[in-house]
Amino acid sequence: ELLEDATGKKLILVDHNEKEQRVNGKYEILEIIDHHKFDFSYPVPIFILNKPLGSTSTIIAEMFFEKNFEIPREIAGLLISGILSDTVIFKSPTTTERDKEIANKLNKIVGLELIKYGKEMKKKGANIEGLSIRDLIFRDFKEYNFNGKKVGIGQLELIETEEFLEKKNEIIEEMKKIKEDGFDSIIFAVTDIMKEGSTLFCVGENELVGKAFGVDFSSGYSYLQGIMSRKKQIVPPLEKIFS
Repeated sequence: ELLEDATGKKLILVDHNEKEQRVNGKYEILEIIDHHKFDFSYPVPIFILNKPLGSTSTIIAEMFFEKNFEIPREIAGLLISGILSDTVIFKSPTTTERDKEIANKLNKIVGLELIKYGKEMKKKGANIEGLSIRDLIFRDFKEYNFNGKKVGIGQLELIETEEFLEKKNEIIEEMKKIKEDGFDSIIFAVTDIMKEGSTLFCVGENELVGKAFGVDFSSGYSYLQGIMSRKKQIVPPLEKIFS
């Protein structure tokens, strides 16, 4: 169930912390567990666990192990899935040795062929049949405030991108509609897991965004080999160029 307004509730923020990405409403924040860049202030001290790892699932698993809690097989499987998803089956540059170590430790409970399972999971997650372009842009979409500029960044991970990229014009037109909802720029990364690169679409401040990545966005898109992580490879250059 999607929580659209958390007014009056007590929350633990997991896998996010920035204001633009939090749920609406007036609520009390008790804790934060995250692996993203930290941009947070609060009027009272709270518990914060923020580590430079490839997945928040790794952090949560560490907490289980440190407290010697028995992890049910179903929970171990979910945590492995989170690690494999976040690290793009250990291919993302955000992947650390600790992520691999914890995934293997969890796998002693589950007993999977990790790489094979990761590929099967990504393949099922990459099923886009019946979904609109708008749905796909918003499937994994985050809002950022870069020095007063409101920028939305979506990412879609696919096993094979050629067929979807035949809809370039439709993608750009849909991004233009989304931009009208108060954004300065909309960026959409279509990531090819097997080729280990992304086609980056941009609507808005294309020239400035192009400078951030050293490419020409005059057509509205450009392929960037090796770009797979929004957190580590897309957000930092944008944050720098907009500063």
